Amino acid sequence: MKDNNNNLLDRLDFIEFKQNLIFLKPPQHSAQIFYELNLDDFLKIRDLANKYKVKIESNDITSLPDFEKKLIDVWQPAKYYPLSASLIAKILMGKNLYNRLIS
Repeated sequence: MKDNNNNLLDRLDFIEFKQNLIFLKPPQHSAQIFYELNLDDFLKIRDLANKYKVKIESNDITSLPDFEKKLIDVWQPAKYYPLSASLIAKILMGKNLYNRLIS
């Protein structure tokens, strides 16, 4: 039962993530690469973002380019969309942590 609940929550997070991508991407950009993003890829990306959230909260030295490199290692299509790391970080880390990541 617990696995079913976790699976359901993961799927809801995934749907919300994709919805936020559509709303936050610049209007002139096509986010078609994100249509092919599947749940397993999303879970890997979310795990990466959570690791970076811990780094940022611990005041470890990190940056958006560093996050982008790791993101591409986890999900190769990210290299084809120039704003992918920024969009993903903004959505999964929240505004405050995202601002700390880019500063």
